[in-house]
Amino acid sequence: MTDLVPLVIAAHGTRDAQGLAQTRAFADEVRAALPGVHVELGFVELAEPDVAGAVHNALAHIPDAVPSDEPELVVLPLMLNTGGHVNSDIPEFIEAGRDGHRVSYGGPLLPDPRVRQVLEERINAALAPADGPAWRADDTSLVLVGRGALTTRANAEHYRLTRYVGEEVGFAGAFPSFIQVVRPSVPEALTMAVDAGATQLLVGPNFLFRGRLRTWLSEQVDAWLETHPGIEVRISDVLGPSPLIAEVFADRYREQVGEPGNGAPVYLSGLRLAGRRVLVVGAGHVAERRIPRLLEAGARVHVVAPNAGIRVARLAEQGRVDWQQRGFTESDVDEVWFVLAASNDPEVNARVSAEAERQRVFCVRSDKSSDGTAYTPATEEAGGITVAVVGHRNPRRSVRVRDELLKALQV
Repeated sequence: MTDLVPLVIAAHGTRDAQGLAQTRAFADEVRAALPGVHVELGFVELAEPDVAGAVHNALAHIPDAVPSDEPELVVLPLMLNTGGHVNSDIPEFIEAGRDGHRVSYGGPLLPDPRVRQVLEERINAALAPADGPAWRADDTSLVLVGRGALTTRANAEHYRLTRYVGEEVGFAGAFPSFIQVVRPSVPEALTMAVDAGATQLLVGPNFLFRGRLRTWLSEQVDAWLETHPGIEVRISDVLGPSPLIAEVFADRYREQVGEPGNGAPVYLSGLRLAGRRVLVVGAGHVAERRIPRLLEAGARVHVVAPNAGIRVARLAEQGRVDWQQRGFTESDVDEVWFVLAASNDPEVNARVSAEAERQRVFCVRSDKSSDGTAYTPATEEAGGITVAVVGHRNPRRSVRVRDELLKALQV
């Protein structure tokens, strides 16, 4: 049973007692989400055991028989974005502790929309606190604070996240900032927001747990306020232990493990969608990737979403897709041939999937593929041949296999 393959959570580590307690509480939530799986917690720095030690400890819980093409151990970084720890430090720890065993290593938590949902819940709680007056988002500017990294991709993702949160919550303005390594700094972003006319600021730390970064943030905001009288600032809470983020983590584990011996439990087929109605719920980055493929297949694409990203909005302006600017209703599934549930709200995706199931329409669910009735394969074309690979809950391996097949076709 591959669900008994042990899991190592590779966390950052902190000397802050509350932050450490939150990290351990999160590990308990992951254990609850993965019954029967042995879960070890290791740290990159500042706490014990280190990741190599956690890997070594987990080896004692490897199942007696694991198929040779499956991992014996899964390691997942408890990090929001890619960066030095994810790309270098944790892999080095894994190599030091794995003792020749097969280890599968997954990616960070973002851009899973469920993580963004928790971040927005913390921000909305600060806008309407139980012990103070509520603020209107459209009267407030957001300064979203990231950790900051030497990896350009991680910093760019923070800019994109700021745009998403700013528009989804409905802030008057949204300004990215970083607590360390790169600019703009928190004081610089606060000043930019005020220069743009803001007098009411919500500072949102995109940090998993409490620790020195959260402390530094409070100190920087307090120091900035001393020279900016008349400006109101609130700071939202860190993400903290969250069953929803634990669910994301559990899904990442399942993606790495898959099912033993059966491959992807699907019947492979090619959909002829030319001239046929296809429903896409959501108009964010997933929809932006998938809609062009649907259009290439000749589908009549109907998009339902309260807001749309630049690419989807442009396709609607060009008349290439029909965008209904509203929330999903069950009747949207009527008379469609195929459905993509790509909303940033898991509850909406669940409703879409359930209605598609009821109407016997195949549905891909972008946030939780195992709860849909179809998968989107890793697809590419070369030499007039389309290569599509489906790996059960293991998209990284699907992409690797696809690329190897493409190399062979190009020989």
